[in-house]
Parts: sequence; C-alpha cells; structure tokens
Amino acid sequence: MTKPRDTVFQRLRAPANLNYLVLTAAGLLVYFLVMGQTDNDIGALIAILIAIPGVLARWVMAPALVLAVTTYSRIDPGFMNTFRLWSDRRWSVSRTPSGFSAEDAILAASLLAYVIGHYRLTSLVHQGMPEDRGFRGDREAAKPPARPADAAPPDELPKVLFVGAGCVVVGQVVWLILTAVERAQRPHVFAAGTARLLLVVWVVGGGLMLAAAALVYMRAARMSGREAALVLRDTHFHESRRETDRIHRWRQWFKAKVAARRRAGK
Repeated sequence: MTKPRDTVFQRLRAPANLNYLVLTAAGLLVYFLVMGQTDNDIGALIAILIAIPGVLARWVMAPALVLAVTTYSRIDPGFMNTFRLWSDRRWSVSRTPSGFSAEDAILAASLLAYVIGHYRLTSLVHQGMPEDRGFRGDREAAKPPARPADAAPPDELPKVLFVGAGCVVVGQVVWLILTAVERAQRPHVFAAGTARLLLVVWVVGGGLMLAAAALVYMRAARMSGREAALVLRDTHFHESRRETDRIHRWRQWFKAKVAARRRAGK
C-alpha cells in the first residue's frame, strides 16, 4: 500500500520551508506597504492576489507577472491612465525622481525577497527540475517526487539574505551611475527614459559579448590536441560540405557513365 503524499501545507511546516515562507511573506508585506505609500494600492492588491496562489500552486510565472504589474503600477499609479482610455483625457506619465531613493531600494529588496522565497519554496516543496519522462514514465505527472525536507542546509538562508542585499546594493549603484551619465549628456536628442534604456541595452549587451568571448577562449584553452583537431575537422566539414558533396556527385556520375560504357562494350 502506497503512503499518501503530504499536502503543500504539511510540507511547509518543515523548518527550512517555514523560513523561506516567512521570508516570502515579509517581502510581500513590505511590498504592499511601500506600494501603498505611492498610491498604488490597486496594483499591490493585484500583485498579492497573484503571488499567494503562485506560492501554493507552484506557478513559475507568478513572479514575472508580479514584476510586470509592479512596473506598470509605477508608470501608471492607481491605473488612472487606464480609466482615461474611455474618456477624452490625455495619457500622462508621472515623473520619477532621479538618483538614490530609499523607497525604491526597499521596494527592490522586498520584491527580491519574494522572488527568492517563491522559487526556493517551489524547489523544496514541489520539484526543482522537471523529471525525465523517458526513464520514469510510471510516475504520474501531477505527483512529482518530493525532495526531503532537510535538503536545505541550516546556513543557507543567511547566505541568501547576504547575496540578496548585495544585489540590491549593486542595483542602486548601477542606477546612480546611469542617472549620472544621463545628466552629464544633457541636452540630448532622446528623452530621459529612452536614453537610460539605450544605455542599459548597450552596457548589458557589451558585457554579455565580453563574457561570451571570455568563455569561448577559456573553453578553447582547456582543450587537448585531439579535441582541438576534432573541432577543426568538424568546422572544416561544415564549411566545405557543399563543395565536397558536389565533388562526390560528379565522381558518382563519372563512375556510372564508365560502367554504362563498359556494359555497352565501348
């Protein structure tokens, strides 16, 4: 007789899971309070209604939806512009102050705490990675194998909090640099938001290109002679495949022609 599977609420009682549940709840509470200070009660309520079922029902898209709702709420506080679509009033965007803002830092920290807690609870309570159905097809898709409750080490949460705080600090520093560059380049042909977006795209794109080049170089430097020769041979095959196929087709045509002449006695 198979043992009945524990429910989500029973698995949340484990110490490690309970710690992350408290972290997620604290992040959502601080998020709601900060959003309420900026007249974004409706957006905060919608985000909370998405986040809580997302934690309980392992919705992996819930954090992305919460971030999308938060971004729109910061652009359109109270969804006033949405209501203006049915009237003749013009769309207006509230200006956000540039530079450091304690409110933005707290909001970013609360959202990061929620996202970390959501995905860690999903991996601990439900399943971190999808199972290979080709090898274990006897299991039901609705009941994936649960990880043990003591899978998280006791010192994991302090490390997570330290890394999260570091990410918030780095984000604020990057934002200060971004706004400083934006002020130094005034006047410019682009609006402030467009200039910041272009600068972020260039910085992120340049960083990814440098990282990709470094990883390719490191991978090539660690290859042995045989591995490098195999890579070069494979590259040569892909680059000269059409020419090689054309030569082989001509050879096959010539062999078939010679064989036909021999059969004809010529």
